[in-house]
Amino acid sequence: MQWSQSEIEELSTILERIQADLEPLNGKSILVLCSAAGEIPLWLAQRMTQGNIMGVELNDDLLDAARRSASEKRLDHLLEFRKAEKTRLSLPEGMFDGLISEFVIFPTSMPTEIGQPEMARVLKTGGRMLITDVIVTRSISPEARQALNTIGLDYLCEGTADDFRSWMQEAGLTDIEVEDLTPMVKAVWEQRRMQDPESDHHTGYSLLLDDPAIRLGKGIFYIYVRGTKSLSSTE
Repeated sequence: MQWSQSEIEELSTILERIQADLEPLNGKSILVLCSAAGEIPLWLAQRMTQGNIMGVELNDDLLDAARRSASEKRLDHLLEFRKAEKTRLSLPEGMFDGLISEFVIFPTSMPTEIGQPEMARVLKTGGRMLITDVIVTRSISPEARQALNTIGLDYLCEGTADDFRSWMQEAGLTDIEVEDLTPMVKAVWEQRRMQDPESDHHTGYSLLLDDPAIRLGKGIFYIYVRGTKSLSSTE
């Protein structure tokens, strides 16, 4: 799912929430999981004078793009980009003050399968885990998935808000909050439908915005999840 620059500006509140949940940024060590072309690490680094941000990503072309951008913006001293592994993080325990897994504004084309326990392992005690995700809470047919894919919604995580709370709790996180971002993102999708002239996209938009079972707010949701690594999770 690639948003236009104007659409990203409409969704910028999400970036501001990420920043606020990690404040103060300066001096912190932050991991961005599935960092795509480095957009989130670069955005944060531009708001820091010290500290370090590491992005991990499976796609080599996106990694190269992120490294080029860091060099062009002269942010190499704050940023590092590494090749990801599919199911684990080859990093020491308790290394980071914050971890971001972001699939709403700048999703990667190659998501990992790293779960919350492995994410929590590399967080320091008191570190924050922030996740944005697109979830589908009920089964949808392959035909519906394909129709959604044609309009750009090519990633859906099967699960509910309660599932995310349970996964975070099982990973040793506390102060867990799940926020529904669907109304904000739905407005952007509605604008996109109005501006899209492609007739073969009609079915996808109809499913996403009109279908009584699948539509945004009924079967598909955009969520923001935050939690803090507790002392007991390290024992």
